[in-house]
Amino acid sequence: MPNAWPVLYRLGLNWWEDNDDTGPLPGLVAHSPAGVALDAGCGTGRHAVWLAEQGWTVVGVDSVDKPLRQGRARAEAAGVAELTSFVRDDVAHLANVPTNPPYDLVVDIGCYHGLRPQEQAAFATWVTRNTRTDAHVVIHAVTPRSGIGPKGIDALNLSAAFGPTWAITTAPSTTTGGGPLRHATFSWFTLSRTSTPSSNPKDSRA
Repeated sequence: MPNAWPVLYRLGLNWWEDNDDTGPLPGLVAHSPAGVALDAGCGTGRHAVWLAEQGWTVVGVDSVDKPLRQGRARAEAAGVAELTSFVRDDVAHLANVPTNPPYDLVVDIGCYHGLRPQEQAAFATWVTRNTRTDAHVVIHAVTPRSGIGPKGIDALNLSAAFGPTWAITTAPSTTTGGGPLRHATFSWFTLSRTSTPSSNPKDSRA
């Protein structure tokens, strides 16, 4: 499947940047000590920079250079460059992002729902391997649909990919999508760790 993101960014067709629905993220951050976060599919770094402004150390990862450059500039302008890093990598096959220390929070705003099922499973496995025992994952995604663009996900899809070590809650989203998603319905999914695979040596806090 061709990667359309470089073309969309080059043409300025990044309607998702206008989405100001942050769902459960502010409440979750307000009740959690600042830690280490991964912004998967970070785009121009809006959420990564916002998390850094709340005191978090954030790694933003995207597969396209242009938004990564914009993310670095955004962090510099906000005065949080020292708390952020922006890495080019494939979210479905993460190889370049740091994994030590493990992550307290993973944020995915509109990326996971566009992955193929096997890629979703690979991402979920990576997240489970590289997060702490009390970690959270926040995903914003279109709900199951037909047509051009992401086919969407629901709690059943997430449960199948992430497995029994995660509890999932859902909430409606106020987003109205753009482009091929302009008539789609979105949801917020919050995943909370309930247990840890015994093979993970990174789960204890220093």
